[in-house]
Amino acid sequence: MTELQRDSNYQWTGEAVECTSGIHWAIAEQANGTVAIIVNSPGGILTGKQVRVLAEIVGEDGVIKNTRRMTSLLLIPKEKVAAALEQLQAVGLRVANLHKSIRNIAACPGKGFSPNSRGDTLELARMLDEEFYGTILPWDFKIGISGCPRNCTGVQCQDLGLMAEPRGKYSLWIGGTESGMNPKHGMLVLKGIPRDQVIPVVGRILETYTSGSEEFKEELGNRARLYRVIEKTGFERFKKAVEELLGNGTVSR
Repeated sequence: MTELQRDSNYQWTGEAVECTSGIHWAIAEQANGTVAIIVNSPGGILTGKQVRVLAEIVGEDGVIKNTRRMTSLLLIPKEKVAAALEQLQAVGLRVANLHKSIRNIAACPGKGFSPNSRGDTLELARMLDEEFYGTILPWDFKIGISGCPRNCTGVQCQDLGLMAEPRGKYSLWIGGTESGMNPKHGMLVLKGIPRDQVIPVVGRILETYTSGSEEFKEELGNRARLYRVIEKTGFERFKKAVEELLGNGTVSR
């Protein structure tokens, strides 16, 4: 099994962003000459202080665009990028990535907000972000968390989706994709995964994904999404990896 590696070190050169591990950080010049910075915010959560700083960065006439992955996209002149990165860091914000790592984790409001929700989503999104932010992966990896079967975040359409169940447990889907010309639903791996096992399970999926991508790299190339790796390795490899981690009798079938 391939051991996961992390790298959140990148450098803004004044013209572009560089990262030796190959992660594509979300700082990029746009067609109109401005630079877009996507701000990492798992579950779409920002504090009032952080929102004020975002407003200061773009200025009174600037633009902040909310993206479908619950992030804030800032559009600023190139000469302001270095200072903006320092301002973001000062209030505990980080730059999101576009490719070769975990994308911003999408999550519905969850228990305590939605009357339909059966479990926590926002704190789990934060914990997953802390654990896997900057993890080096074969290509994009999108995670979505829903608190109930109304499924506001479309967990079956993510690389990895989690849906809360009663009594603090979660169902797990893998291999979905919401983008491209051929979107597809992922496959249900297991139900009844205990909350305290979610992070280890996600880690095992990422390890299996990375190993499979390396094994079939000649056929898959350097931009293999999870569903393409599953097509080569077979879904059972991923299911078995999770079952072995959890042990017999830990989860419901």
